[in-house]
Amino acid sequence: MKWKINFLLLIFASKVAFSFSESDSTKIKYSLGISPSAVLNLVPAIQLSHELTFTKVLSLGVETGFIFSHSNINNENTRGYRIRPELKCTVLRRNDFSIDLFAFYNYRYYKATRLVELNKANFAYTEEIRGDRNTTLKGSGLGIDFGFTNVDNFIKKINVGFGMGLGNITNIYSDEVFEPQFIFFSGFSTSGSTEIPIAFFNVSLYFL
Repeated sequence: MKWKINFLLLIFASKVAFSFSESDSTKIKYSLGISPSAVLNLVPAIQLSHELTFTKVLSLGVETGFIFSHSNINNENTRGYRIRPELKCTVLRRNDFSIDLFAFYNYRYYKATRLVELNKANFAYTEEIRGDRNTTLKGSGLGIDFGFTNVDNFIKKINVGFGMGLGNITNIYSDEVFEPQFIFFSGFSTSGSTEIPIAFFNVSLYFL
């Protein structure tokens, strides 16, 4: 599966290289927006959307997010960041509507506090101990964006898209007692490095 994704990325990169050779540096445009859908992620974040447009068919998007929580309530005080550069190629443009294909690289890191209750003295009492979880996700893949421009006077453009790929998630715990046991999708939280699929849905509102 991984070689297929790498092959598609190579074809996509060739197309982008050809488009970039026709670019005019004096016409580069920068756009800034927010991604409200990032708050609904399993690892929610306050996320900004950046886009550099080089030509009518070539642009570079970058998603940058501050991670402030986690859907798993056992991961307390979760803090981290996410960055996802996207190399985009416009394959269709009709009036105020466009379709972009893109290749992306995803990097995510967060640190969380774990709480575990341990039975002591033959279950005479319970002791609460705290430790750390450090998680890193790296991966790449392909995606598609549907763009809607000239929405109103404030929102210049709306991008609705999704992407899929493969990556590796690495979890490091301060002690093995903090590693979750018998949970669904346990590979996402297992200590060490695990290969997992990457999938995301994203909505970006550009106002600049």
